[in-house]
Amino acid sequence: MSDTPDPNPASPTGPWARLVFLQVPMALSAASLIAAIAITLDRPLEPAWYLAAFLGTWCVYLRDSAASCDAEDRVSQPGRASLFRSSAFLRTSLPVITAITGVATLVWIRPTAPTAGLLVGIGLLGLVHSFSVRDQTASRSEAPRPLTSRLAILKSPMVSVAWAAAAVSLPVLEGRGPEISMATWIEAAMLGLPLVAILLGDSLLLDLRDRDADARFQLRTIAVRVRPRTVHVIVAALLLAAAAGFTFDSIAGDPAVPWLAFGIPVVLGLATAWATWPNLRGREASLAVAVMSWRFLAVVVCFTLV
Repeated sequence: MSDTPDPNPASPTGPWARLVFLQVPMALSAASLIAAIAITLDRPLEPAWYLAAFLGTWCVYLRDSAASCDAEDRVSQPGRASLFRSSAFLRTSLPVITAITGVATLVWIRPTAPTAGLLVGIGLLGLVHSFSVRDQTASRSEAPRPLTSRLAILKSPMVSVAWAAAAVSLPVLEGRGPEISMATWIEAAMLGLPLVAILLGDSLLLDLRDRDADARFQLRTIAVRVRPRTVHVIVAALLLAAAAGFTFDSIAGDPAVPWLAFGIPVVLGLATAWATWPNLRGREASLAVAVMSWRFLAVVVCFTLV
């Protein structure tokens, strides 16, 4: 770790903020999203799958937090960076513990071969960014490796595709219900395509939060390459595209699938975070929770109405 003073020192935080910085709500949001889609597609999963989703997501995001705490997070997320910089256990041991526990959970579940292949691919996709920045430090004079610069623009699309692929595929492959058919996959794809738009909007808002820090460390994400106003326009367009997609699904899709019970809270949840962005921008933990809140809203609505 670098001994360079933090450029944006963190202020004292309470227990709730520290829980957010530890990525626990993010991991819970992954399990919530999968549960909402399982309810929507009427393919319920065994509870152990939600534990596996929690652990797998937590491991990836802990690794990303550890990789970034001595670099760009010190500028854009000083509270989280300070927490991880203060504890070797959080940076090294906890990600390993969650990974081992997650693998043990999967061994207990005994997923099918297609599911195992899916999870390996998504895990590698989720880790590729965090490992690509692992050797950066807080020194402004150090340039990141070329691989990092090339991957940065693909970060948001890769993360969005990984989330959507896992969320719609797990209920299809491992959920209880009729035998998997082409119609099942078509329904999953119809749900997944507008979901990718929502996830990309979600990711772009977080990249906008990190824009100045990423630019300093030469991580040329989409948010770095365009103006902030352009990012907001893109997010608005993605929200409209997702709303149109869910509306089309409700008209052209299987009437038995409650498309709008999933689509409306998803779109409204992210739209609310986008609309309140100016008020949330300086509040590190609140902004993170606001952007991910649509996942929790979706599972509550789906569980209540479906």
